[in-house]
Amino acid sequence: MNQQSYIKPEINENKAINAIHQHSSGVIMKLFGHKKASLKSIELVYLPFWCYPYHLESASLKGGVEGKLAMEPITGISAILPAEYPIHPVEEGLNCLPLNEPENREAAHKAIYWEAFSKEKQRKSIDVEVHTPWILYMPYWVGYLKGKEYDILCVDAVTGKIDLPIKKTILLQLTTSI
Repeated sequence: MNQQSYIKPEINENKAINAIHQHSSGVIMKLFGHKKASLKSIELVYLPFWCYPYHLESASLKGGVEGKLAMEPITGISAILPAEYPIHPVEEGLNCLPLNEPENREAAHKAIYWEAFSKEKQRKSIDVEVHTPWILYMPYWVGYLKGKEYDILCVDAVTGKIDLPIKKTILLQLTTSI
């Protein structure tokens, strides 16, 4: 696998804008007294994750399974990717944020193990082998909002969902890349 790859966005800018508008004008936001903020700009960024290929064997998996775990290194947020999920070599011109954190195979191993543990009936037979990781850039739409204060909302550009936990990472990455 390439040293640096990325996942193409499925959600276009207009759908991301709609998700931000729906979230910022939602009933829950009003209940907590948040004043409506207006979207000033939006950009597509690619956030670096470590991608760990792995081999998992358990009692219910005859012959085991190959997979990939994408793990954001600052928050530890992770996602299991289907083995055949389309991943592409990084192209010139992508707005890739810098990777400032080392890989952590132990954390990846734990994430994969506990995911299998939650699905496996014979839990003592789980064996995980984590291979050498590479950098995988995940797409996010970052909406810049102006209300009483400035803020951002992040939209996962693959699913179209607002991703509140990733905000901390994106803010940190944006401020260190300035």
